[in-house]
Amino acid sequence: MSRSLVRLSFLAALTLLGLAGAGLARAAVEDLDALAGAQFVPSAAPALLGPVDPRGRNAWDCAPEAAAAAQRAKTARLPEADGP
Repeated sequence: MSRSLVRLSFLAALTLLGLAGAGLARAAVEDLDALAGAQFVPSAAPALLGPVDPRGRNAWDCAPEAAAAAQRAKTARLPEADGP
């Protein structure tokens, strides 16, 4: 095999690999643009929980939040310790 044929084959293979890589990169960029656009769609609030304000969740009787909001530990209705 002559050197010119080897060089021509190598250059042809390198060109085809470059074109294939450019095609894959272009497809990946288009997919990333689609994902980035879909990522920032606003979501709805969950139906299970009520809105939250500085005093806690509205219309939600939550013992941990009530205990955290208590002014004194005695009025927080904390669970009793099991051990000594």
